[in-house]
Amino acid sequence: MDVAVPQWMITAEDPDKRPVRSVEQPVSINSVRLVYPLTDPETGVTRDVIVKKLINGRIWHDRHTGSKKWSRIIPGLGIKVPWPKTEPKEHKDYANDTLRLDVEVKSFVPTLLRPPMPSTVIDELRNKYSIFRTRHDPEYIEAKMKEDQEKEDKMKLVEQMRTPLKEINRKERKMRKATGKGKLTPEMLEKIGQLIAKKRQLTLEAAGVSREGPQAVTA
Repeated sequence: MDVAVPQWMITAEDPDKRPVRSVEQPVSINSVRLVYPLTDPETGVTRDVIVKKLINGRIWHDRHTGSKKWSRIIPGLGIKVPWPKTEPKEHKDYANDTLRLDVEVKSFVPTLLRPPMPSTVIDELRNKYSIFRTRHDPEYIEAKMKEDQEKEDKMKLVEQMRTPLKEINRKERKMRKATGKGKLTPEMLEKIGQLIAKKRQLTLEAAGVSREGPQAVTA
């Protein structure tokens, strides 16, 4: 958009002395149109037309660059609208850049006289504090075995400790084991029989039954 510049704004230090200058003006996205030169198949005349709608074609994924590409198609006609051409990026070389000749030089030659990498690199490749680790250092294994042995010794010490009540029960068990199982004498057997018979008689009397049989009840 052309804008008239007042005279008082044009100073001696200003390199541009034009009284009218072009200024950029924002444009609404609703005012943007896609213009494409379309050829009429019947007349063969090519003229610029406004494309109101586009659809996406098949999406192609480039696994090397990680980019995605697809075609813009006019629905109903099946005409592909090409993308605007972009200038290729220019890569400037600087003094600190590494030349390709230096990159392709084989600078590392493995040997059997020394390890190919420092010993501490293995801790960066495998987490030494992971719960899923299966390979451990001898010092770590020895420390864990020592902890397990201390736990076992502590459990044995707890089992060996006896309270006064446990000590009395232990002595009684030893005495019973020393005397062995007792034997029943004929007098004991007779007494046991009398107790069983007495208990049975009491049970029958409670049920209303005597040794002579059930008694008839008269009205």
